[in-house]
Amino acid sequence: IVHSLVQGAPAWDEFRLAHFGGSEIAAVMGLSKTTTRTELLRAKKTGIAKEFGEWLQRNVLDRGHEIEALARPLAVEFAGVDGFYPATVSLGRISASTDGVDMLDETAWECKSLNSQNGPIVRAGQVPEEHLPQCQLVLMATGSDRLLFTVSDGTRENTFHVWVEPDTNWFD
Repeated sequence: IVHSLVQGAPAWDEFRLAHFGGSEIAAVMGLSKTTTRTELLRAKKTGIAKEFGEWLQRNVLDRGHEIEALARPLAVEFAGVDGFYPATVSLGRISASTDGVDMLDETAWECKSLNSQNGPIVRAGQVPEEHLPQCQLVLMATGSDRLLFTVSDGTRENTFHVWVEPDTNWFD
C-alpha cells in the first residue's frame, strides 16, 4: 500500500510508530550503530519516538536530506530511469519510507551520506552490513525488482552506487 504521507509530518511520525520500518530493521537485527533493539522496542511500546538534538538534526539529518537531493539526479542518470520519487509504503506492519521508487515501481533507491567507512565498501561493490537489511526490506515492501544503493557527498566525483537484488532469504 502506498501512503500519502510527508516525511517528518506528525501523521508520518504516527505511522512510523505503528509500523516496523526499513530504517529500523538494523536495530531489530542488532546491526545498528545508532539505535539498540531495546531503544527501538521502548519507542514502539511507549509511542515516544527517539528525540534528536539540534546539532544532530542540523548536521546529520538535515545535511543528509541535502545530499540526497543533490545525489538524486546522479542516481537517476546512473539507473537509467525517468526519476526517483519518495514514497512511503507498507506491507502489513512492515513499512519503508523510500528515498525513491521509479514510476514503474521496478527500481527503488536508497541514499546515505558518504563517509570513510561506507565509501570503500560501496566502491568495492558491496552494501555496508548495517544498511543491507534496510535495502532488502525496501525491496520486499515495494515489490521492486532491484534497488540502487548510493553513498554520496552530493558531488558527482564522490557519488558511488551498487545494485541490490531481492533476496528471499532476507525476506524470511
